[in-house]
Amino acid sequence: MSPAARRRDLIALLVLAAGAATASYGYLGLHHMAFQPIVRERGKLAIDRAIAYNNVVHAGWIIIALGVLAMMWSFWQHRKAGRASR
Repeated sequence: MSPAARRRDLIALLVLAAGAATASYGYLGLHHMAFQPIVRERGKLAIDRAIAYNNVVHAGWIIIALGVLAMMWSFWQHRKAGRASR
């Protein structure tokens, strides 16, 4: 396996890990909020925080999708290099 292929695999893995960490952070924030009582005075703030955490979760899923695309790109490059060497 060439150094370029290893770099591609590492990039894909790091992007996937970053997406998983981002989505997990958002889910944990929402989970934490779900177990706190919401009082009337803090209701608007709680809604804003919930929307922000939800946006973080969506961003995490987008980053995961980019990681999957990076994996597919790496796989495609590996197959292309394998066919060229035959």
